[in-house]
Amino acid sequence: MSAKLAVVVPLGLTQTLAWASSYYLLAILAEPIAHDTHVPLAAVFAAFSGALLISAVIGPHVGKTIDTFGGRLVLVLSNVSFALGLALLAASTSWPLL
Repeated sequence: MSAKLAVVVPLGLTQTLAWASSYYLLAILAEPIAHDTHVPLAAVFAAFSGALLISAVIGPHVGKTIDTFGGRLVLVLSNVSFALGLALLAASTSWPLL
């Protein structure tokens, strides 16, 4: 395996897992989340839309951080953030916590 491939494959797999455990996960969990938190399904998707807006706003800062510190650190921190967010989501029992 070439050195480039040894870097690209793990990064690609990590990126795919990050998207699968964050962006695409809501398609499966939105209805149970709405039911368990006693909020309308539209509110769950509105919260997700808000999160996407936040992502758009912080995107340039993240790009600068990647330029400054490299992609590896940012990828690790993003996956830690995803894991913490999913843990908080699992603990959510009300709209404010969601």
